[in-house]
Amino acid sequence: MTPIDQIMQQDHERLDQLLEQSAQAVRQGAWQEAAQFLEAFRHGIVDGHMVVEEGTLFPAFELQEGSEDHPLTALLRKGHQDLRVFFEEMAEAIADQDAETFDDLLSTVQTILKQHDAKEETELYPYLASALADQGEA
Repeated sequence: MTPIDQIMQQDHERLDQLLEQSAQAVRQGAWQEAAQFLEAFRHGIVDGHMVVEEGTLFPAFELQEGSEDHPLTALLRKGHQDLRVFFEEMAEAIADQDAETFDDLLSTVQTILKQHDAKEETELYPYLASALADQGEA
């Protein structure tokens, strides 16, 4: 049985690798490959990771805390909204074959993700792993 904190942290690492592969392809001028890696990253984070957090983990945390409007989950939801915009802008930069804009956006996204992921990994996930009977595995 793998606790939820380990599962989600491993997914962060997997997604970081996809983003880095996209960045590497941009540096090489391999625009189609960059677009494919970015789309795999975007799909994994927006349609997978964030869906699990917003649809399951955040509500479970809020239920345990007795607050539907908890400051932690409100902050994390806002981060998700902001990141979605940046992901779209990164895709546009790749479509325009604009490495400079992509790199600027990448730097911003990596900074936001580092802070966002750290908050999840140090506050949200460990709390759920200890508060839920099955350590959040389900």
